[in-house]
Amino acid sequence: MVYWRDWSESQLAAYQGDQGSSNHCAKFAAASALNLLYGREINGNELVSWVGSRPLKGTGVYTILGNHNGSLVYQTANLLRALARLEGISLQIKCGIGDKTTLLMLLDQSASLALVSLTYFRGKEPLIARGEKTTSALGSTRWVGGHIMILAAYDPDHHNRAGISTPWGFLSSWGADDQLYWMTENDFLHSWGRLSIFNMVSVSRSDP
Repeated sequence: MVYWRDWSESQLAAYQGDQGSSNHCAKFAAASALNLLYGREINGNELVSWVGSRPLKGTGVYTILGNHNGSLVYQTANLLRALARLEGISLQIKCGIGDKTTLLMLLDQSASLALVSLTYFRGKEPLIARGEKTTSALGSTRWVGGHIMILAAYDPDHHNRAGISTPWGFLSSWGADDQLYWMTENDFLHSWGRLSIFNMVSVSRSDP
């Protein structure tokens, strides 16, 4: 059982933003990552507005196509770098291809976080449920969908109300401030990094 910094679920969940019905999960994840590491109170909408002022609304560098669309893994890393510059923060940010061991190692480090990318096809969306719920908070996608979250916990003792093991806990920008969002081992590992060159971004504080 590993919870980031040994914080409780509610402590971690308090850092979740709320992207509403938008595709701004990467921007909100970037804000939450800096808030967790440095105790800031950055709202993801600040990054949304900043990207909207970039040439071509961030297309290619920060977003797939325009500010209203989502971001690939390398674009999520660029969002983190941009937000860190805006906030005067020094971070070590790397795109990579990780595995379960990599994630658990980062989860056990108080000065580091892992942002993970999930990708999935229409009708094959993974179940991502708040707390012990059995219904997914993830909506259906048109053809191919993706989502960026921050790994916050790995708890083999966590189960949903149906008694199914849901050990992977994440910060997801869907507005909950008291519970994380949880996935089964199979759902997470099957959708993690699928169709992506990279499957994660690691973020570490540069200062002691």
